[in-house]
Amino acid sequence: MKNSIELHSNKDESSGFLRGAVMWRGSITPRILPSLLLLTCYCLLIVALDQYWRPLSHLAVTPFEYTGVVLGMVLVFRTNTGHERWWEARKLWGGINNQSRNLVIQALNYSKDLNDNPQDRQWCKEMVKWTVAFSFAAREYLRNSKNLDELTDLLSQQELEALRSSGHMPLFVANKLAFLLQQARVTHQIDGFVFEKLEGQRILLIDHIGGCERILKTPMPLVYAIKARRFIFIFLLLLPFSLIENLEFSAVFIYFLVAYPLLSLDRIGIELQNPFSTKNLSHLPLHSICDSIKLNCLTLLEQRQLS
Repeated sequence: MKNSIELHSNKDESSGFLRGAVMWRGSITPRILPSLLLLTCYCLLIVALDQYWRPLSHLAVTPFEYTGVVLGMVLVFRTNTGHERWWEARKLWGGINNQSRNLVIQALNYSKDLNDNPQDRQWCKEMVKWTVAFSFAAREYLRNSKNLDELTDLLSQQELEALRSSGHMPLFVANKLAFLLQQARVTHQIDGFVFEKLEGQRILLIDHIGGCERILKTPMPLVYAIKARRFIFIFLLLLPFSLIENLEFSAVFIYFLVAYPLLSLDRIGIELQNPFSTKNLSHLPLHSICDSIKLNCLTLLEQRQLS
């Protein structure tokens, strides 16, 4: 249990404050650095023109104090929206994890005795392997990939090719599970009550992948993303004119300190929009979750066979 918990923890985060504050790996800074440097150079140009060429028009600081509050609220809303999508996706995958284990436990314990019936024993193995396959198929489907190498020890080459060639891999696996349940019901390996319980767990798997698809295929409204970034851009374009009067070249440093968190929060909101893509920072650890599902389900099967 301890190893399982550590598997899903953020092992890259440093426990030390100073080391964590200057970490580069996993930071949003590399992704905003070009824009940050470009805007800082723009501020430096404004200050240089004001000092060495001719004084430019100055703006009062007070309007920027008010607009800064509004801008902060806009960015917090965008970041919270991204985190909500990320957290909902994690809850959905927690449901996939739970339903997979429930499906395997019920299939192994509510069917006939594994030691007396070879047909029942084979059915249970099929239920376990396709239940495990669902999480891997869901992971690759959400990432627009078909890397199913971790299933080569469970599925035959023909089964893997059929799974990869299907238009919707999670639905393909769910259909396999439905066929196995119907088969067990017809052959009286499970009764009607057990069938309803198992079918309920299978339906929940479909519900969870549907929730993940909703997150994947419904990005943040474009009109909001454009307006938020336009607001930031206008704010940063005009800000140097309110700083140059009193700060002179120190305005460049102050400008940098203001632009850095604004650009960072905007980028964080983008990174959290798609919690499944490995291209985004802090994407969900789907590989670890799938490996955990596989380990748990195969362990349950092994324990049931030995009992």
